[in-house]
Amino acid sequence: MKIGFTFTNYNNSALSIQAAQSIASNHGLDNYEIVFVDNASTEQERSILAAPGALPANCRIIWNETNVGYFEGLNLGIEALRVQDQKHDVIVIGNNDLVFEPSFFAGLSKSAGKLAGHAVISPSITTLDGVHQNPHVISGVSRFREVVWDLYFSNFALSRLISWAAREARSLVTRKDHEHHGQEGPIYQGYGACYILTPKFFEKYGRLWSPGFVMGEEFFLARQLLAGGEQMYYVPDIGVRHHDHATVSKLPSRKLWEMTRQSHKIYRFFVSPYRSVMDNGKMPSDYDRKLHQAA
Repeated sequence: MKIGFTFTNYNNSALSIQAAQSIASNHGLDNYEIVFVDNASTEQERSILAAPGALPANCRIIWNETNVGYFEGLNLGIEALRVQDQKHDVIVIGNNDLVFEPSFFAGLSKSAGKLAGHAVISPSITTLDGVHQNPHVISGVSRFREVVWDLYFSNFALSRLISWAAREARSLVTRKDHEHHGQEGPIYQGYGACYILTPKFFEKYGRLWSPGFVMGEEFFLARQLLAGGEQMYYVPDIGVRHHDHATVSKLPSRKLWEMTRQSHKIYRFFVSPYRSVMDNGKMPSDYDRKLHQAA
């Protein structure tokens, strides 16, 4: 297979190097190409990524002067891959804190029919300590959880209280969708750390819909797929390891909360627990980013 990879890098270049080296070490007979999009990291972090010999062969770096965000950064990487060669069998996108093992490439090779039949494949994602993160959302979100989200984003102090309560009652409030990690099939949302885009995605969409800066990408991609009559497909045989929250952990908690709240506002344009039918059926084309940011 010819596989393109693109990842964003933000002040954690050592993880980017580790991800690239895991691909180079385990790709087998597959042909690969990697594009890193650096979202205006510090000079020290950029020097680590740019150091001679730091990255294996077939790697390129796009140096952004400003941080354009997660999906928008990935779009730059996708464009770079497709400008040079539009014949990739798949393009793998995601965080740079991923570790690719031989099983990932073996799973891709066994899944040719699934890759041909779906626009986006969501792989099995497991943290380094063995916690499964996919499937993220199999069908939908309860009204109760939706209301709690509104309370969480109404006030920063309240968000900290809700986070504390959620930690104390973790076994009661944690979503259970990931417990079905061995079951292949269509899902509503896959965890945002990694997706596999197939030629069918590019035939229908071309690029990722990116209405926000960071956070909420699971919903954004699900909505984009829905607009084209597609649904994400989860394949447990394609597995990747994940350090988890390596980038967002570098952001101050208040700043991260504010960025997530902005994504929640976008989400509320489409889904609200206060209507008889929560989902209003609107599509990405109905959302005007400039208009809503001004409001």
